Amino acid sequence: MARWKQSWSEEDLNRLRKLAGTKPVTTIAKELGRTTGTVLAKAIEQKLPVIYRNERTPQRQAAR
Repeated sequence: MARWKQSWSEEDLNRLRKLAGTKPVTTIAKELGRTTGTVLAKAIEQKLPVIYRNERTPQRQAAR
């Protein structure tokens, strides 16, 4: 269920505070049902530690 433009409840903020710095932002976003961007913005606003990992696989260099 999308939570587009929903305000943060105290329960959501408490979960974010508990999870911040222990899991990547992408994982926290999935647990809270929010986008990565909104979770990242709220964590920065609240001055919480952020773990951000690039989950893409590295590209191989083409052989010449």
